[in-house]
Amino acid sequence: EIRVYWWYTKKTGGTPMSNTLVSGALNTNEKFTDSQVTPELREAGLAYLATYEGGFSYLVDLKRRNPADLSLGQVRGVLNCVRAEILRANNDKFWDGVADGRYAITLDGKLRFFRVNTPTAGRWSGFTFVTEVFGGGAIKAIRGLEARNEVLAVIVNDPKALARFGQELGSCGKCGRVLTDEESRAIGIGPVSREQLGM
Repeated sequence: EIRVYWWYTKKTGGTPMSNTLVSGALNTNEKFTDSQVTPELREAGLAYLATYEGGFSYLVDLKRRNPADLSLGQVRGVLNCVRAEILRANNDKFWDGVADGRYAITLDGKLRFFRVNTPTAGRWSGFTFVTEVFGGGAIKAIRGLEARNEVLAVIVNDPKALARFGQELGSCGKCGRVLTDEESRAIGIGPVSREQLGM
């Protein structure tokens, strides 16, 4: 079991304000359960909710309510939202070098194909999504944190993975468009994407 100690910092009116939300430990493998919501964690969850300025509708709705009226399950939900945010921040920082694109890597002794996507706007802004690509256009989301990190770790250490996707499947490793000329197919990346990548 890995335990992570964390805090939340925000700015209000230009004045830095830090609130310690969790004085105990965060289990990276399991979500909070009702039995784990101590009075201190309840206070931490409500403090986070009071300063929340994001767009997640669940938290926005709860923020409008009287904190005293929130049920145990609702507070647990807030804590699990914060848990997801902290875990993402702690894990995604290691994958800053993985650009959006499509990658062919050898994993478990097989050549496999993946797409990496990190939205820059909307509800999922900043989250890194990994999907496996199969024949016929079928895809499968890689949902487990450990499995996702395993794929990203291989990609980070394989500078040819982006180009290999295009070379193997005939679609640009960056944008996914079909490669129609001989040079692009040999490189694995189309001319527009090559220009964007500074190639």
